[in-house]
Amino acid sequence: MQTAFKKFVVRRLGGRALDDNQDAEAAEGKFPDFACFRDIVLMEMKHLETDQHDRINEVFDTEIDPAEKPIFYGQREGHFITENVSNGEAIKNTITSTLSRTIEKLLHQANRQFSSYRSRHPCKNSVSICIILNSTLREFTPETVIHAIQGKMKLNASGELRFPAIDAILYISEKHFKILPDGRIGLAVGIFEAAGTVFHPWKQQFVDRIVETWSRMRTGSKPVPSEDVSHFDPIHDIPKTMSRSDSWYLEYQRRPYMSALPVERLKVLFNRCVAKISVSFVKGNWPKPPMEEAMKQGRVFAHLIEETNRRGLDLRQFGRNTLTPEQEMEVYAGLPPELVAILTGKAPSATDGAQG
Repeated sequence: MQTAFKKFVVRRLGGRALDDNQDAEAAEGKFPDFACFRDIVLMEMKHLETDQHDRINEVFDTEIDPAEKPIFYGQREGHFITENVSNGEAIKNTITSTLSRTIEKLLHQANRQFSSYRSRHPCKNSVSICIILNSTLREFTPETVIHAIQGKMKLNASGELRFPAIDAILYISEKHFKILPDGRIGLAVGIFEAAGTVFHPWKQQFVDRIVETWSRMRTGSKPVPSEDVSHFDPIHDIPKTMSRSDSWYLEYQRRPYMSALPVERLKVLFNRCVAKISVSFVKGNWPKPPMEEAMKQGRVFAHLIEETNRRGLDLRQFGRNTLTPEQEMEVYAGLPPELVAILTGKAPSATDGAQG
């Protein structure tokens, strides 16, 4: 994404990359990445790239009361977890504190680079824009990142600007999207207008031009303004090779055909799928189905797991002991009586195993 943005500045905005003359620039002092519009606009490009998945899981493991900890397979969005535990707000604060520290470091670096460069190359009309890119981290939603930026751009305890050399911040994520009202896919672009832009509104035209030109290059159309930065979904990367189970999860993400089913129906399908998988893998005297059938049930199970994660369901809701007698009949219909006895802990009756 950094390479794409550099090409964008040079080819679409007619700017120049100061890094191309890095040795000479560095000898004079700190400098930003780009200058454009006759050097009126300076841009410093930063990139969020450190994987946070393991760190966030560690927070969940250590901070959540074991009695409240949800049971699930695979991956799910963190808000499903924090919304359903008593200390959810504290956990969110712990997770976002790491992001806030990263944002502060990036802004501090950009502020120094702008200040140092402008002290050597003064310009009566100047605009300094910090660009923060994200093409890798799905854990931090656009809403979370923008909230962290707002927090770090507040005045300090003395009422002074913390980063006075930064006029605006653009957060561009190609790891999150939402479906727009007209059906197009929209990528996340957050705009923070710092004091320099608020008190000198003419600077906003450059911010708007950068956003519109970037949007047209990456999506083929102009941006759609919105005050709502919530409800963005993560974009799933597709590797060159993947396991069969990963391909099943991806398949369901593309076509979530069970999304409209009520939870009770999902529970029956889940238990039915587990029971049919057991026919192939639990030891018993019944005939084993062909491998194709086991693969089919494995695929359905992956789809069910993905749907439970999309909804943030706790799998304890799907326990066999939660089934009604009518649901049990549907779950175990047509299965070998010996297997049903193993799965339920009940002795088989004369009607068990009837084909349905």
